[in-house]
Amino acid sequence: MTFSITGRDAQNGMLGVAVATKYWAVGARVPYVQPRLAALAVQAYAQPYLGYDTFKVMDETGCSGPEALKQVLAGDPGREWRQVGLIDYEGNIMGHTGRETVAWSGHLVGEQCVAAGNMLVGEDTVRAMVETFEGNPALDLPDRLALALQHGHAAGGDRRGQQSAAVYVVFLEDAPYVDLRVDDHPDAIAELTRLVEVTQEDRLVRSLHFASSRESPPVSEYVAHKEDLEEAGLA
Repeated sequence: MTFSITGRDAQNGMLGVAVATKYWAVGARVPYVQPRLAALAVQAYAQPYLGYDTFKVMDETGCSGPEALKQVLAGDPGREWRQVGLIDYEGNIMGHTGRETVAWSGHLVGEQCVAAGNMLVGEDTVRAMVETFEGNPALDLPDRLALALQHGHAAGGDRRGQQSAAVYVVFLEDAPYVDLRVDDHPDAIAELTRLVEVTQEDRLVRSLHFASSRESPPVSEYVAHKEDLEEAGLA
């Protein structure tokens, strides 16, 4: 019912998820990402606490993302209905596709990503996402994830079509680097891609200066912004 790409930028440690589905507001349900910890896409018959509990186990025990997810799934009576893609901050990767997920369903692990999908046209979707992600290491992570999602859709995607899509990326702080959602749109993936592209130079959206530390941006940036508004007659 959904397809996703969960990935890591090995150069700077960014973590993120891009996801699309033929249902509304997928961005509110599938991505679970914490800086310096892990990124998960929890889908199919999704249970949000697979994401939250995996983070909790990692925090409390110091174990890897895959070790934590295995523990959480072991205690989940609905695990055969779940699908999860995970990569942690150290680059450990795990995919889980339960036997009761709707065909075609499956996942594919790359070097720095895992692609997963269910109710797809076929496995070409997950293969295209992994190949695209791994083939574009120079792209900023949100662009890389969105491009992989595009290629997954072009290779077949959700066999019911599309309705919503999202990209969620974190850097070093809890505040997201990019958090973009298309909740209800007949061409959701193209619209998400447009949003990702137009925010490339927008510091208030692609907010590395917010996400890199609690001390940034400095107050001087606020002063400069207010002066710009005053010059434009808006303040």
